[in-house]
Amino acid sequence: MVRKVFFLALLLMTGGLILSSCNKEEELSSKKEILSFVFEASKNTELEHNVIGSIAGTDVALNVPFGTGTSQLIPTIEVSPGATLSPASGAVTNFADPVIYTVTAEDGSTKQFSTVVAVAPAPYIGVWKSGPIDFGVGLVRLTLTIDENGATTLEMEEIVTREISTSSLQGVFDPLGKPNTEILLQQTHRWINHSWREEVHERTIMYHFENAPKMRFFYCICHPRSDWWFQVDLTKQ
Repeated sequence: MVRKVFFLALLLMTGGLILSSCNKEEELSSKKEILSFVFEASKNTELEHNVIGSIAGTDVALNVPFGTGTSQLIPTIEVSPGATLSPASGAVTNFADPVIYTVTAEDGSTKQFSTVVAVAPAPYIGVWKSGPIDFGVGLVRLTLTIDENGATTLEMEEIVTREISTSSLQGVFDPLGKPNTEILLQQTHRWINHSWREEVHERTIMYHFENAPKMRFFYCICHPRSDWWFQVDLTKQ
C-alpha cells in the first residue's frame, strides 16, 4: 500500500513538472527592439558603401552621402527574435521625412522607433583659393565662393596690380550637382569697370575631390563644354 501511494505521488510530481515545463515553453517573448538598421549598397544603387544606422533608445539616425536621393531607399532591418516589423524590412521607403517603425513582440506588445535620414552637405560649400596661375597675361589668383544654393562667385585677381580681372563672374548652378559631373553654370554677372554688371551666359564647371581640403576645379566658357579653359587646384579657407 505504501509503495502504491509513493508511486502515485511520484507520478503526480513528474506530471506537474512536465506541465510546468510546457507552460514555460509557451510563454511569449515581450522583446521588441530594432537591433540593426542598414542601407546596403547592393540594394541601393545610389550608394557606394553600406550606411549603418545609429540606434539610441527609440531613435534611429543615418547619414547618407551628398547627392543621395532619399525617396526610394531600401533598408535592411533586424529586430528581436520572434518580433515583426511594420513597414517591413526590404521595402522601398520614402525617407524624405522621418519614418515611424512599429516592432511587435510575440506577446503582442508594441514599440515605435523614429528613423531620420540626413544627407551630408555639399562638399563644395565655402571659400576656395588657388595659388598663382599663369593664363599667359600675367599671374592671377583665383577665389571661388559657393553657397548651399549653388550661388557662385568666381573672382580672378591679378597678383601684381591687385586688379580684378574682367573674366570674373557670378552665377548659379543646380545645388545637387555631383562631383566628376559636368554642370551648367548660369552666369548672371561679370566684373566690368570695377563693379558687377548683369551679363547672362551659360558656362560649364566640374569639381573633383581626392584629398580634403583640396578641390580640383574645372571651367569652360561655354555650355555644352568644348575644351576646359582651365583646371586648377583650390584649397578651402
